[in-house]
Amino acid sequence: GNELQILGQLLVTMAAIKRKADIEHHLPDGVLAEAVPSIAAAAAAAAEAQEVQPSDLAALASFFGLTAHGSVLLVGEGNFSFSRVLVSLGASARLVATCLESQEEHLSLFKDSAMTVGFLRSSGVRVEFGVDATAMTETLPQDARGPFDRIIFQFPQHPERRKIHKHRDLLHLFFSSAEQLLELHGEVIVSLCKGQGGTASESTTRNKSDTWQIQKLAAAAGFIMRSVQPCPVELLARLGYASTGFRVKGLAGSSVDIYQDRSFNYEGSLTHIFCRDSIGAIAVHPLEASNDISFWTLDSFSDEEFKRFVQETVGHDMDPQVTLLDDYVSPDDGKSARTYRIATCTRTRAMTTAKWR
Repeated sequence: GNELQILGQLLVTMAAIKRKADIEHHLPDGVLAEAVPSIAAAAAAAAEAQEVQPSDLAALASFFGLTAHGSVLLVGEGNFSFSRVLVSLGASARLVATCLESQEEHLSLFKDSAMTVGFLRSSGVRVEFGVDATAMTETLPQDARGPFDRIIFQFPQHPERRKIHKHRDLLHLFFSSAEQLLELHGEVIVSLCKGQGGTASESTTRNKSDTWQIQKLAAAAGFIMRSVQPCPVELLARLGYASTGFRVKGLAGSSVDIYQDRSFNYEGSLTHIFCRDSIGAIAVHPLEASNDISFWTLDSFSDEEFKRFVQETVGHDMDPQVTLLDDYVSPDDGKSARTYRIATCTRTRAMTTAKWR
């Protein structure tokens, strides 16, 4: 009974602070943003998580790789509710939480911005605004560029959400940027909505052209996908996570700038975990690539010698499949030419069709 009374008083305090923040539009640095809001936010988190067991918190910390004294970079954080949840797990990892918006933009977009940021900073989290996930080395402060043990992008989404190539470009540039800030044995963690990733782990199958092709895009930056798991969104939500960024209509023209602080459907979402292929890990799903090649041959040409040459060229950790597609003889001069398809399927190399070519 006494505990509930105290909690109620704290929640009342939080409501009063929220009203003050709404009126003033922001809280002054070093005053309320660093003091009372942290208590109120902690009380709110406790109320939301009252049925969560300590084992759940430990499992969630392990899921997102929050190792003791590790360093974690969070990008594209939106309302920072995901960062707040990670703080509530009690892990001793060092967190750097970032978002694309400037501080002024964030205050105008998210009604609890000042309180949430104040809570994070008072909890030891470094918060940075104006950080572009596709150009992190250029937009992160010099002293906040890692290297990091984990880089997490929770439900990335390009503003022009109906243009699938925009989402692919976003992931492609993100992986390239993350590679520059990651520890040698670090991991990149990306959660996507159902069907977006396009991997073999999806519960429903889409045409490749209708997916973001995350495994292929990560491979272009030298990453293999070591694990795919259902994203624990229900547990995150019970701890206070609130996804945002839903838009009712397609974004075109002036509507691109319209923001709606509404949750999107994350049922069936997956969390993809990547690492460098150079550390000897094995991918959860193989990467496939193929290329057709044609060339003129001499009379001494040997099919078996050619296949042996291909194997030696690509390395013994690969298993190239060499298939003869055409054996051509010119009717004019009798010269011979051959066309082969050389394909590979690998779990140890970050292979793309472009690299294979």
